[in-house]
Amino acid sequence: MNGKARFLGALLCALLTPTFTAAAAEPDAAAKEQAAKAAAAKADAAKRFDRGLQLFDEGDNAGALAEFKQTYATMPNAVVLYNIGLVYAAMGRPVDAVDALKQIVADASLSPAQRERAQSTLTDQEARIGRLTITTVPAGAHISVDNVDVATTPLTAPLRVSAGSHVVGAVAEGYALARKEVVVAGNADAALDFQLLRADAQRDANLTVRSRLPAAEVFVNGKSAGKTPLSASLALPAGHYDIELRRSGYASSKQQVDLAEGATGEVEFDLRVDSAALASEGVPFALDLGQKEAELFVDQEHLGPYKAPVRLPKGPHHVRVEAAGFMPFERDVTLEAGQSNVLSGKLEPTPERRAAHDQNVRFHRTWGFVGIGAGALIAGAGAAYLAINSSSKSDARKELNAANDLLDTHAGPPCDFGSLPAECQAYADDKQAKYNSAKNRDVIGYVGIGVGAAAIVTGVVFLLTGESADEYASESSRKPRFAFNAGPGSASAVLSGAF
Repeated sequence: MNGKARFLGALLCALLTPTFTAAAAEPDAAAKEQAAKAAAAKADAAKRFDRGLQLFDEGDNAGALAEFKQTYATMPNAVVLYNIGLVYAAMGRPVDAVDALKQIVADASLSPAQRERAQSTLTDQEARIGRLTITTVPAGAHISVDNVDVATTPLTAPLRVSAGSHVVGAVAEGYALARKEVVVAGNADAALDFQLLRADAQRDANLTVRSRLPAAEVFVNGKSAGKTPLSASLALPAGHYDIELRRSGYASSKQQVDLAEGATGEVEFDLRVDSAALASEGVPFALDLGQKEAELFVDQEHLGPYKAPVRLPKGPHHVRVEAAGFMPFERDVTLEAGQSNVLSGKLEPTPERRAAHDQNVRFHRTWGFVGIGAGALIAGAGAAYLAINSSSKSDARKELNAANDLLDTHAGPPCDFGSLPAECQAYADDKQAKYNSAKNRDVIGYVGIGVGAAAIVTGVVFLLTGESADEYASESSRKPRFAFNAGPGSASAVLSGAF
């Protein structure tokens, strides 16, 4: 909230401005006392303004409003009224906010930023105000809105009220208090008319009819009074009544009730499906929610685990589906003959299930790609080792062949005719040992290739056995996915996703 420095500066100027009298240069004792009181009041106003800013920042709107109002009473100032308007807006009181901000929206003492905010807030708050026209018979009734007296009929102009639901009361001398609820939209008009009853007139009783079943017709002494759920209680003269509830496909139910003058009563019906009527009044109903194990509730009645389509009476129903690990799924449906009557959708997982799913996906992805990457690295290293050792093995083979030739021909050292046979044989054996060692080193390369291949297979298995990353994602938000496809004589790896 801006304006603190400007307001404190105004206070300082007011406190430092000298006071002169026409009678004398030196003020008398009364003038000094009056000046001291004025200075104290201004200092208190500055403290209250500062306190109001602090309370507003802390979210205490009611406390901030009290401090700002006291400040404004002591020292009227556009900045203070600006802050009062902002507090009213924060408290959801658009009428009061508009009344305050209209006075200062163009005030030159406000900074440009303050005037801009005042104008935007004023525009926003004006859109939150509706107009309520109220007429009463007789005239001269006192009108209250949400238990606050606001006017007396006839109104000279519609009442300005905040958008939303309000309880409006009307009472006149010799007449009983009447109340009505009204919903007023922002920047729209609404109207109420009160036909007040004399206080000595007989007062109707009020009967509330409840049922979990929608669209069931309510009969009072054989006359239709509407369908469930009724928008309001039934106003009935005192007396005895037969209340009946009917709907096709259900067994009707009847209750009796005695109502005294001005009394309130309540009856509750729980209609049961008429099994015999389902053959003609029933239609099949099926679920397509992607879950095999789900509990089905229809009109608040538990029908048990859903395994196959069920037969229900035609007409409107409230369906609720519950499954372990998923948020409840609720819909209002209207079942009609000759239609598929399939409720399709997707259950949303609970936060715990989604967290476990995401953890499973991360685990399998991480170790899957680690296995594939590490396996490829190890297998590549094994193949490289085989290639390098192949050269050493080739050289050792050539030396062994040369040594065997010398052993056969004795055509050169150390196997010439002057050499000892043992020395010649030892030379050939050494070459044989070097060749054998080179061949044995191939095992390291083959082992590397084998271990790498096993790691790759393990990584692929991790990827294939993990849960789908986009199982709980919408089609537009599916993430890239790796898939490995194997078939007779072929294999492929695919990276797919939506972009």
